[in-house]
Amino acid sequence: MSCFVKFCLTATLLLGSTTLLAETANSESLVQLEQAAHVCNDEQEAKRLAANDHLREMAKALVEFKATKYCFILQPSVLVRLLEHHGSYVKFSHDNKVLYTFSEHLQSAN
Repeated sequence: MSCFVKFCLTATLLLGSTTLLAETANSESLVQLEQAAHVCNDEQEAKRLAANDHLREMAKALVEFKATKYCFILQPSVLVRLLEHHGSYVKFSHDNKVLYTFSEHLQSAN
């Protein structure tokens, strides 16, 4: 194959990939977090807490008193971009940060 043909194929593939990424980003949904949502900045901590309701309740009670290294309470109810849903916890974007919360803290965006 000539260099020109290879260049055209590469450009076409890159353009297609860029379009696919843009469609994926546009398909992400906005959700409302409830007021005083329990939020984590570490996915491993979110997974650990998501696996045990009692532990999650105790952790929330702790962070209502004082934020920890991995978790805090997000006071105002905010609209966030949902990135991934992992059963009982979700990954979302807020203020250019990737954070995690639990399904019970989500409301519809309406």
